[in-house]
Amino acid sequence: MSSRAWIIGLLLTIVATWGCFHRPAPYMPTDWPHQMAEAELLTADPAAPRLQVIIAYFALWPNHVALRLVASQRPVIFWDPGGAYGRKEPQLQRINDLIIDGAPDIPTYLPFRWAQSDALIEIFEWRLPDAEAWRMHHVLLAGAEIVSDPQIDFSTDAMAFFCADAVSEFLQRYGAPTVHITETTILPARLSRNLYQQNPDRVLIFQRRQRPQIQVMTLPPDDANAGHMAWGDDDLTEDLPD
Repeated sequence: MSSRAWIIGLLLTIVATWGCFHRPAPYMPTDWPHQMAEAELLTADPAAPRLQVIIAYFALWPNHVALRLVASQRPVIFWDPGGAYGRKEPQLQRINDLIIDGAPDIPTYLPFRWAQSDALIEIFEWRLPDAEAWRMHHVLLAGAEIVSDPQIDFSTDAMAFFCADAVSEFLQRYGAPTVHITETTILPARLSRNLYQQNPDRVLIFQRRQRPQIQVMTLPPDDANAGHMAWGDDDLTEDLPD
């Protein structure tokens, strides 16, 4: 079988598998507390170190996976594996699918997603200690060959339709101790299912029909202590090891 026929067959299988879900975010928990919030929530504390995994869905099946990393005293990284953000006006420099100069925040990225006919977007968030954010930042830069590190055997460059595979590989190999992914997957919905099991500090849900409001989901009260860190109205403080 030619490589072209193999790729076409694989893509048809992926589409058929995605189509079996018949709705976006099929693994979203129904028992997690949630509340509605306004768009201003997205601009609060923008410099706080955090990992964000973005999963976008059409009305019937998943569409795309991207990753955003904020590390103190470092430029924000937006990783768009196999994606199209920044390829058209306004064009941005993409280095092996990483965007650093002009990396979008969530309010900037959302209009692009709505323009792709997405119906729902999940954003999983974990607050990070500085050391953890810096480590992930270095891995992504090395994976894009922006910095040299022979110990990092990983590439951020991905083919179209393999966004979930790229992000899940990064999380499997370099996500711990924050995120413990035990498998890689080409299916965005399966990655979503795995991430709900990773105690995110919160999950932001955006629905086209609810714009501009945001649904904020957090761990159930019985599981709240299992979260990576707690989000709250007060400034976040953390004791870091010496």
